[in-house]
Amino acid sequence: MRGIRRIAATLAAAALAGCAPPPSDTPQPADLLIRGARIVDGTGGPWFRGNLAVTGDTIVSVGPEEPDAVQVLDAGGMVLAPGFIDMHAHSEYGLVVDPRALSKTAQGVTTEVLGEHLSAGPVLGPAVDDPMMVAPPIERDWTTLGGYLDRLEFAGVGPNVVSYVGSGQVRASVVGYEERDPTEEELQAMEALVAQAMEEGAFALASGMAYIPNAFMSTEELIRLTRVAAGYGGIYVSHLRGGLEGLAEGITIAREAGTALEIHHLNSTSGARIPEYAAMIAEARASGVDVTGNVYPYIAGWTYLRSLLPAWAQEGGVDRMLGRLTDPAERERLLTELRESEARRSRWGRTFVSSFRDEVDGLSIVDLGEARGMSPEEGLLDLLIEQEGEGFQISFGNEEVNLVQALAQPFTHIGSDGSALAAGMRTPMGKPHPRSFGTYPRVLAKYVREEGLLTLEEAIRKMSSAPANRLGLSDRGVLRPGMKADMVLFDPDTVQDEATFEEPERYPTGIPWVFVNGVAIIAEGEPTGELPGHVLRGPGYVGR
Repeated sequence: MRGIRRIAATLAAAALAGCAPPPSDTPQPADLLIRGARIVDGTGGPWFRGNLAVTGDTIVSVGPEEPDAVQVLDAGGMVLAPGFIDMHAHSEYGLVVDPRALSKTAQGVTTEVLGEHLSAGPVLGPAVDDPMMVAPPIERDWTTLGGYLDRLEFAGVGPNVVSYVGSGQVRASVVGYEERDPTEEELQAMEALVAQAMEEGAFALASGMAYIPNAFMSTEELIRLTRVAAGYGGIYVSHLRGGLEGLAEGITIAREAGTALEIHHLNSTSGARIPEYAAMIAEARASGVDVTGNVYPYIAGWTYLRSLLPAWAQEGGVDRMLGRLTDPAERERLLTELRESEARRSRWGRTFVSSFRDEVDGLSIVDLGEARGMSPEEGLLDLLIEQEGEGFQISFGNEEVNLVQALAQPFTHIGSDGSALAAGMRTPMGKPHPRSFGTYPRVLAKYVREEGLLTLEEAIRKMSSAPANRLGLSDRGVLRPGMKADMVLFDPDTVQDEATFEEPERYPTGIPWVFVNGVAIIAEGEPTGELPGHVLRGPGYVGR
């Protein structure tokens, strides 16, 4: 094991010393040979028995041949697959606190894709004071997306990292959190920020239309910004507005901007209407709009506690929201609206507080009110006041039949919608969702081995080549010579997610080896502490 860990360092030292190998007719041995594996190459094609050799960060052979190698790892018939690409991750600050990204890499994730509505940058103007932009104990020392990516690169990171630029982040930096249209001057400033982020390495413009200030953005505003991203080869990614109208808007934005659309967490967005969503997506694809989406394998979501409030109550930012919660007239208006909304009231018993305070963590909104001798709505408002707008909630808003339908769609792939954490790491988000620790092994255990919803080959395709194709990562996602050696070796008979809603911070089992750029970051089931990940820059990147 130590030999594998030393491979990359040894090669780097040789390169720095100018120690090119002397000419020889004898082929140089590979650095690593994984022998006797059941290879699922990521394309969706059937598995085959074979060997795989790596030199440096690159795969040099795949097949029956068994070249000489400095280090040999006997796979014993386990599955060797491309490393998993998490198409929907919220790990911006988790990677700063602990760059090993243990909750993800232990699952076989080798590339994290960041930046939904809130990307790590730009952070300018009104956005600087947004408490969600700094999650203690982090002290932000950057103002641009490029600055954040440079920081990761300098400090080192376990998995590879991809980032979008968030439309809400751009709007907050220029317009703030007001519910109004931007002026033409402001819109041009926003376009300039998108262009800057694309040149710094962003892969897409991403929106979260359920969140402030994204909810205040018009379709035309988003088309303008997406056209800028598309001009750099970027795509449009969205947590859509609700209903089929939101899907129609996303398709319109992609069509008008001349780019592709990636839908975040299609399972929770569509709910029971996945057949209708699938039909609309099929129609859009037939008309030439490239639409895909990602899915996480749980029926509960995880998001801001304050998102339970209507948009008008959040307008202007957290401080103004808290002012409304304490103003008698505004508070009464809000309580009346919450109580009169059947859709909201029906969720209170299935929505649970995820807080950094143990006395409320895990309580449903109903239980929260009862514990305080008040209505659920009053309990919710008081808790938001006490936590200064912070805290998350886990809501069981979907059904298994809908999730299964979404997973089975040929245009969907896997994204956790979770964060890179380490067990025991407490943040203002409170107890995490188990998807941060269990998404990928859960698909392999429940939906491949136990239920047979997906074949092993199709599940791996949804975790590797499909997301790589969506992002345009031409050197990852498939096990072939010349591709980067991002790989996961797992036992298909024992791979298992261990994280539950009651105990979410449990690492999976049955995944003994994970490699990023040819370096083992999980070896014999244990983290090695290596940080071989690269910051991957988008097609518009202008090198510095």
